[in-house]
Amino acid sequence: MIVDIRGEDDLLRFIFTVEEKDKVVPSEKYRMGKRKCYFRLPRGVDLDHIHPDHIALVSLMLCFPFIGESITFPRAISKDFHDAAGVISRFSVGPINEELVPYRAAEPSKPALALSGGVDSVAALAIMPMETVSFFLDRPIKRGSLYDKDAAHNSCRELGKLAHNVIMVETDLEYLRKPVGFPVDVANSSPAILLAGEFSLDSIAFGTIMESAYGIGHRSYRHYPTGNHNRLWGTLFKAAGIPLNLVVAGMSEVATSKIMIEHDIGPLSQSCIRGKWKSPCLNCWKCFRKSLLDSTLRGEKIEDEGLEKLFRIEEAKHHLEGFPIKHENVLSYICERYEGNHKLMSLLKRRVGADKSDLKWLESWNPESIELVVPKYRDFVKSKILELIPTMDDFQINEMKNWDMGAMLRNQEYKGLSEELSASLSSL
Repeated sequence: MIVDIRGEDDLLRFIFTVEEKDKVVPSEKYRMGKRKCYFRLPRGVDLDHIHPDHIALVSLMLCFPFIGESITFPRAISKDFHDAAGVISRFSVGPINEELVPYRAAEPSKPALALSGGVDSVAALAIMPMETVSFFLDRPIKRGSLYDKDAAHNSCRELGKLAHNVIMVETDLEYLRKPVGFPVDVANSSPAILLAGEFSLDSIAFGTIMESAYGIGHRSYRHYPTGNHNRLWGTLFKAAGIPLNLVVAGMSEVATSKIMIEHDIGPLSQSCIRGKWKSPCLNCWKCFRKSLLDSTLRGEKIEDEGLEKLFRIEEAKHHLEGFPIKHENVLSYICERYEGNHKLMSLLKRRVGADKSDLKWLESWNPESIELVVPKYRDFVKSKILELIPTMDDFQINEMKNWDMGAMLRNQEYKGLSEELSASLSSL
């Protein structure tokens, strides 16, 4: 893969030239789409001053799945970044500038946050220092898209009114992949990386929660610090002088939702990306899950009429037919606390084994996750977390680490309940 960049006023364009050994179709699920993308950076940014290692890191994120034997960057990288990229065994990177000094943020440096406007990323902002610079990936909408930017734009504007520094960067990077989506999960941090020198950024935070980091709610627990994701991207971000800063990795979706219900900036978050500001679509999987979770955390009775509408959501039906169900831990937590008699909700309660579990620990913070926070900000982040939610004790940490759905997935009773639930949903 050969990468070129071109600057024109406030636009920075990345152009990708595919070579013979590259993987235009790396999977049956997706393929390479467009061969170029752009970033509309704030006016006055000198594109020539963007560190070559940052250009390289963004290049890697934009085309990582499609690289065959090598990637050639538009600017030569530091030896430190080149050596760190040795963690990638399947292709080589270059060229190298032996004289290039690796990036280190000038003091006073600041943390960055890849902000989406959703519950998890705004919860991350709630426990970060006030000098945090948040970067919103402003995606152009094309005809036929279900995505609506109204809620996210309003969230960014309202946070700005509260003196949070929010930078909106327009980019069409999602169209490098077909179907549309991020080439890799950390690609939403591209604007922060490109502007690291401009804002003197020393780290980048994400709304990465326990479900994504530690696998809770999926088939089994995984130890993120020693996992492949951290080994790859953690190594590369650190080599680029802007290490990962996973401030909410020790919290589940239950905990971040609890924080947003109680925190002053909570009302400025909205996870639904299809509805308008303060008016979620109530017709997607997120709305199904989040509305039930919010009602549960607020201690509100979940009425049958509301459940009838939620279970008719086509996207929700699709996910509920899964075995396991995506974010099954959150549904189990909700169902543990459900006391009604709605037929489908009661069936879901049996399907997720809510009568045989105790997931109260999902409300608490895993203190071991502090190692995923940049040392400079650990004391501050920890103090903020302790103000908002309880800390897991040793027993709860052990319960978290023993998360394993294997036995359930092999159990014929649960398989039968999954089939029964699927049939009931299909009949709606």
